[in-house]
Amino acid sequence: MRAGVFFTVFGLLLWPVWIHAEGNPADDRTLTVLEASEGTERLDPGFEMVMEKVDNDLHYLLSAPFRLTPKGTAIAGITLLTTLVLLYNDEGVLSDISGRSDGFNEDIYRFFNDLGEYVIPITAGAYLVGYLFKDQRIKSDTLMSLEAAALTALFTGVTQLLLGRESPDGGSGSGEFRPFSGFGSMPDMDTALTFSIASVLAYQRGLFANILWYGVAAGVGLGQLYYEDAWPSDVFLGAVFGTVIGRAVSYLSTNTLGEKITLAPTIIHASKPVYGLKVSYRF
Repeated sequence: MRAGVFFTVFGLLLWPVWIHAEGNPADDRTLTVLEASEGTERLDPGFEMVMEKVDNDLHYLLSAPFRLTPKGTAIAGITLLTTLVLLYNDEGVLSDISGRSDGFNEDIYRFFNDLGEYVIPITAGAYLVGYLFKDQRIKSDTLMSLEAAALTALFTGVTQLLLGRESPDGGSGSGEFRPFSGFGSMPDMDTALTFSIASVLAYQRGLFANILWYGVAAGVGLGQLYYEDAWPSDVFLGAVFGTVIGRAVSYLSTNTLGEKITLAPTIIHASKPVYGLKVSYRF
């Protein structure tokens, strides 16, 4: 039963997010400056531009199967195989990790578990810090992080709905899959969101940044296991979802010459304020 559900439902759903960030973005990806017209009511141009980018990135992810390279196909196959192996050993692995710690490590696991629950408010708060101190890099990174988290939540949430896997605290064992039942353990949402944000923050930032941010994200995943909020295969798959989507969003915010695009809301004061989105390049 587990293998049948996994290969059919999960196999059908996973395809949109398999993307290996290589090659050039689609030629029709453009960022248009919107100008307000006199006497017309319209949405905030800055908001429209942000939503246009999210929409373009979503379409890019959905069409990813048509651009799969041999390397990307191999990565997808290895991930699928690893998930299957974990799926059949979830209960044993979870029993080896959960609840076995002294008081000091208990505090560490609790910290990472709480971090996974509040990672979105923390990221939004970081944007406010960047806004107050007029730090373009912080604002740009947090905007991309929030976009990656939103797309990750979409793909992860739909997958959870279709798979309907019960979490460890449900008491039915690791093989309980009831599609559209409201259960949502696979992939793990907290892990997926944290890895999506970590992938944006670590993208093209060097070894230290990768160790730091992916280490924090891994800590969140371990916290989920320690408190039995998810199965090991759920955490692994959440990490894959978040990493793939986070790296894709970062890649799509970098042009073919490697120039980093910085996005930041801006206000132009004239007879009345005009709100927009400032786009700058960092060489």
